[in-house]
Amino acid sequence: MSVTELTGAEALSFAKESLRMIKTNSDTWEVEYIDEATGERWLLDYPNSEHHGGGSPRMRRIQE
Repeated sequence: MSVTELTGAEALSFAKESLRMIKTNSDTWEVEYIDEATGERWLLDYPNSEHHGGGSPRMRRIQE
């Protein structure tokens, strides 16, 4: 996949359908995932956490 960032419902759908959760941080509202097919790691966060409900989710591929 050449996409490096997804937002909103698309980010949540991608996480649910294609990734496995490996780590959560409830203090920062971040969840780390892995794509077991490619080994790529992804981070789900809420960059506008001051908005109602935490704002729109964002999924970013982690560069290692």
